Amino acid sequence: MSLKIDLDNIVNGKNDATNFSTQLMRIVFKADVINKAKLHSAYPNLVRTVQQYQETGEILDLPYDTI
Repeated sequence: MSLKIDLDNIVNGKNDATNFSTQLMRIVFKADVINKAKLHSAYPNLVRTVQQYQETGEILDLPYDTI
């Protein structure tokens, strides 16, 4: 799977997805600038995917971040 699938589920109102990435994306959508930057340091692809969607409406197809 990719972040694209998770974000697509959120955008299209499929609230049954409860995996970690989906829940974290919901947090990123609500985060202020400072907390979004903190999340970006640990999950750059995930935050970039959400930010790109918020700015342009485009859903990027990036892999999950690995720590």
